[in-house]
Amino acid sequence: MSDIHRDLQEYYGNTLYSSSYYQEVQQSCTSSNSKASQKVKHIMSLLHNDVVSRYYGCGLVFPEAVEGCRIVDLGSGSGRDCYILSKLVGPNGYVTGVDMTKEQLQVARNHIDYHMKQFGYQTPNVSFLEGYIEDLIGCGIPRDSVDIIVSNCVINLCPDKQTALQEAYNILKSGGEMYFSDIYADKDLPPEVRKDKILYGECIGGALVWTDLMKIACEVGFAPPVLVDVSPITIDKPELKQLIGNARFCSATYRLFKVEPDDSNPSNTVIEVVYKGSIPDHP
Repeated sequence: MSDIHRDLQEYYGNTLYSSSYYQEVQQSCTSSNSKASQKVKHIMSLLHNDVVSRYYGCGLVFPEAVEGCRIVDLGSGSGRDCYILSKLVGPNGYVTGVDMTKEQLQVARNHIDYHMKQFGYQTPNVSFLEGYIEDLIGCGIPRDSVDIIVSNCVINLCPDKQTALQEAYNILKSGGEMYFSDIYADKDLPPEVRKDKILYGECIGGALVWTDLMKIACEVGFAPPVLVDVSPITIDKPELKQLIGNARFCSATYRLFKVEPDDSNPSNTVIEVVYKGSIPDHP
């Protein structure tokens, strides 16, 4: 375990929950739910307050048409997104959350029965594993076994982002995707920002420059990232603005697809795909 891992376990396990500092730092890792679909908003209304109150994400990671899918949430925290996805995949799908913070895992696990009753499921279709997202196979998730990976403001917290994305690629089935939100910077950050424990925990200090995501994703095997949504992050506190200088930040949601080489198309000819409007609420 690295020093960064230890600091983050303390920050997300105890510091945020036991103090008001999170609210004072511009809530840079939270986002409005206003963009959520009516279906997702309804599911949110069914969630236990303990799970919702310890949610620290930065976007919406709920792809459409996921019924029956097997989904893994990297850095699942209190389980909010896992429970929403649990309802979306239905009783024949399955959601696995992975997190390294015992306190967050306890909150998530304590409310499995509550949410299964809320959703009308006889058998739980969600579970939570303790471990690091840089070692998903070591957590017991087999290679080539997952339809979709989601993650909500967690990759920026990972000290080895390339290994985390490589592990994600390894556990995805061919044709699967990683659908994730994170914080990005428009330029390299100075060392004092990268080393600041609070800024790192607040998803600023570890933010990737967005061009680095393009590079890393392709190096581990993904097709070029597809941008879904982006929103600016504002930082108003003078002491924090002084630290970060003229760097700008955004919350962005990307899709990364695991597309195997097509032997029938050796020249990589562009293939046109037409969406026929078959997904509900998305004509």
